[in-house]
Amino acid sequence: MKIVCIPAYNEELSIQDMIKKSLQHVDNVVVCDDGSTDNTAKLAKESGAIVLSHNKNQGYGAAIATLFDYARKQNAQIMITIDGDGQHDPNQIPLLIDAITAHNVDVVIGSRFLDDSTKASSYRKTGIKIITSAANYGTNLKVTDSQSGFRAYSKDAINAIHPTEQGMAVSTEILLKISNKGLSIAEVPITISYEGDTSEQNSVSHGVSVLVNTLKYVSIKHPLQFYGIPGLGLVIAGIVLGGLFLDAYLNQQTVFYGSLLGSVVMFLLGAILSVTAIILFTMANLFRDRY
Repeated sequence: MKIVCIPAYNEELSIQDMIKKSLQHVDNVVVCDDGSTDNTAKLAKESGAIVLSHNKNQGYGAAIATLFDYARKQNAQIMITIDGDGQHDPNQIPLLIDAITAHNVDVVIGSRFLDDSTKASSYRKTGIKIITSAANYGTNLKVTDSQSGFRAYSKDAINAIHPTEQGMAVSTEILLKISNKGLSIAEVPITISYEGDTSEQNSVSHGVSVLVNTLKYVSIKHPLQFYGIPGLGLVIAGIVLGGLFLDAYLNQQTVFYGSLLGSVVMFLLGAILSVTAIILFTMANLFRDRY
């Protein structure tokens, strides 16, 4: 069974069209209504979708987790996630399905940046590229669009991936799980429409939030590089400053309190970061299968 899963929050203007077009390519469409205050759930049911409802808005990641749980319970063979705001084209669903069935891939991402067809503002492209670069470093993958919500998952991937992130950082969390579980991944080019997009003013704060959460997963995946190297650098800097303080005190009977304070602060902070790196590295190796 192939199902399309749509996380939706106040998408009454576009949800019916997304469902009707998606039903042309799969067996069922499932909508997770994430506490909408409009007619999203009602219109989704009228359009032939199965509707799963959250009592209150919990976030994009929470909706994705609910949809993964449903797909597992239904023993779905292929699960396609697609946004409900009308930016994705449901007629491109077969591109993702074919990539899974024809090439035996576990996860397929519909990428906006495999070619030059996507028309988006330069700051949007730059922001996504920065987040994608961080995600690739943290996951050891090489994708061009880490934040795309248009994805397809095989049965093995559905069973292996259990998202826990409630916000938009779930896209990066899933990539980390794909990497840790050794699942195969591919990308196919898709088109996207930003017509009527009114999220420009919130894009900066949204992008910063996603980047911060992405760095969180990078630190989990590479704690020695993320914390250990800066920690070691600070320890060395603290020792150097301490040496300068002692040299001035012993040879010139001069007390440089700034050097002393800097030495102590740098050494302690470096030691804390170094210990943090060791602890996270140990925990990451002990519990790697859970991420």
